[in-house]
Amino acid sequence: MGAYQRISSELTPKKKESQPRTVPSDKPPFTLGTLKKAIPAHCSQPSLICSFSYLVYDLSVCYTLFYIAKSYIPSLPYSLRYLSWPVYWFIQGAFLSGVWVIGHECGHHAFSDYQWVDNIVGFILHSALMTPFFAWKYSNHKHHSNTGSLSQDEVYLPRLKNVGLKEILLLILGLDFVFGTCTGIS
Repeated sequence: MGAYQRISSELTPKKKESQPRTVPSDKPPFTLGTLKKAIPAHCSQPSLICSFSYLVYDLSVCYTLFYIAKSYIPSLPYSLRYLSWPVYWFIQGAFLSGVWVIGHECGHHAFSDYQWVDNIVGFILHSALMTPFFAWKYSNHKHHSNTGSLSQDEVYLPRLKNVGLKEILLLILGLDFVFGTCTGIS
């Protein structure tokens, strides 16, 4: 039996036949350490070639989508243009989100083993996507250091105040941000 089969058989939970499986009620038969040992060491090492291959792939798809949209959508009948542009925006946005994620990984020093490469690639990608890289990198580091803290997190700090009927109605209707009455209900 290979190492993968041995580890995967250790990780497979034993089913109890007497009770239905809706919500796990027992602790899993493995620990976080067992899971970490099951992942080969080379999977957590950044590869410059692999990282750039993902980047080149995403950028080439983005360019191809742009070329197709620029060349063919204007020549479509007028009514089809209204349908084609939103479809293009959605697909292009999905791939550009992937480019942003690669820049995000540069901010976490996960793109390569070289900090200067991560900084250059992250700066170029985030600048192209109009996100300030170094300010975001600092803010994101503080966010990850304080995730889940309502008083220290930089990403979501709810404003706490007395909540009246008007604020509750705006919150329920989803209009609390529109009218500037963002409330943190505790």
